[in-house]
Amino acid sequence: MISVLIVDDEYEIREGLRRRVPWHEYGISDVLAAADGDEALQTARRHQPDLIVTDIKMNRMSGLEFLSELHTLPNYLWKAVLISGYDDFSLVKQAIQLGAMDYILKPIKMEELERIVRKAVEMIERERLQQQNHEHLAYQVQFAEPKLQEELLRELAENEYDPYRETRVFYRLQSLRLDWMKAMPLLMMAIEGDDLKALPARPGLLDEKELVLFGIGNVVSHTLAEQISVPSVLFRDTHERWIAVIGSPDPDAAERYHAIAETCLERINQFVKVKASIGISPAPKELSKLHLLYTECADSLEQKVVCGGNRIFVGSVDDGAAEVGKLTIREPATVLDLVKYGTDEDVRESMNDFEDMVKSWELPNLKDIQQQLFKWLMGIYRAAASAGWPVRTWEQDPIGLWEQLEQYDTLQSLQDQMENLLLSLAGDFRKMASSSSQIVQEAEKMIRSRYAENLSLQLVADAVHVTPIWLSKLYKKEKGRTFIEELTNVRIAEAKDMLGDMKFKIYQVSHQVGYKDPVHFTKLFKKQVGVTPKEFRRLRGILDD
Repeated sequence: MISVLIVDDEYEIREGLRRRVPWHEYGISDVLAAADGDEALQTARRHQPDLIVTDIKMNRMSGLEFLSELHTLPNYLWKAVLISGYDDFSLVKQAIQLGAMDYILKPIKMEELERIVRKAVEMIERERLQQQNHEHLAYQVQFAEPKLQEELLRELAENEYDPYRETRVFYRLQSLRLDWMKAMPLLMMAIEGDDLKALPARPGLLDEKELVLFGIGNVVSHTLAEQISVPSVLFRDTHERWIAVIGSPDPDAAERYHAIAETCLERINQFVKVKASIGISPAPKELSKLHLLYTECADSLEQKVVCGGNRIFVGSVDDGAAEVGKLTIREPATVLDLVKYGTDEDVRESMNDFEDMVKSWELPNLKDIQQQLFKWLMGIYRAAASAGWPVRTWEQDPIGLWEQLEQYDTLQSLQDQMENLLLSLAGDFRKMASSSSQIVQEAEKMIRSRYAENLSLQLVADAVHVTPIWLSKLYKKEKGRTFIEELTNVRIAEAKDMLGDMKFKIYQVSHQVGYKDPVHFTKLFKKQVGVTPKEFRRLRGILDD
């Protein structure tokens, strides 16, 4: 529907144009009229007519002044035809400069008016069609862009960098609004659902695995948008992992991204109701190293086989330092091991997590925070009592403990008080002379007797009644090597013995010593021994496989 506004201070001309011109034959269905420029401006604001036919000279506001005012109205496109009683080129020039498409001299000839109006209607319809096409294209691009981004990023991440394609890649990045990836170092996180293949598939319906993957991606996307101010992009790779590429202009921001990964993991557990693992690249790298970042993240996730899932990994599969997460005070079981086996310095270091823990509760006022801290402390004391801590004042007089907490009304003072209570608890356990050596010995026996099983740090920690973080710390302290290093050493030593026997194929050796993936076994064996299993056999005169 096209509308027209007729503006003329002469009633006869204005009404003659409104009533006698067959506007509907020209494709115009709505005809408005105004007696002067002021009235016309108000009408234009309300109705935004497509075509304006206005006299140049009128009382109060002239036609030229009216057109000038129209330019101040936002998001309003119009066509204008000027009517003049004078063939004055200077007026015509001003009108054209103000956006008028044509002019008509009085007295108005109907055939000339028809020609100009039809031309205006044709221009309006053409511009409308162009606008519709533009909006349709923008709509298509809006929905196609994530898919195009995913295809490009998957290609860059999963393949070696090709410098000969750099110009084309840069152009594609720019067209997909990813050119920020060229301007700063990048970090990567790979998020993988644990045991996804075990989820049921239902023919004809969106299977459970796809729902879980969607949920994981949704959680990670919202968390990144909420917690980081730098550019980032999220896509799925060909191995059903979510890959986050994050701009990292600050080379020292790795610790912060580890905390963001922890938040992602907590929310995946809470909202998607599944376990997942996250691999983080150890250090930022430029765009040309995107494939290396991807490989680092993928390799770090292989630690699930040894350490168990539902945790964060940084570094390669053989990096013993990567097997242990950051010390945390959020879980009573971890705090219990902290006070039983840690030093006072370990306790103080772990309390650096206090502020983040309190903020994660999202409680509105001090009283609620104090109550939550009281529950947190009581949970730790109950765990300590179950482990043999003889003190019972907390149980006999909980009101006294609560009143003690109420005395402190700043986060720092509450943190100091909690730290003192944990240090006192640690001192009580030292007096009980609990031995960490026995725990490590039991873990070592389990590794040597069950190395061929799908053994993980979590599984062994559960068996010796300690958290995985503390088992790894104690193992490193007592043996000078990590749990992963010990397990790998035992497996590789057994593999060497088996490789000396021709009756075993290499893939059989891999399975017998606890590695279900022969490719991974070969890579690990070469890193430990210096040669592949096949080369190891050939060096001993055994030719097979």
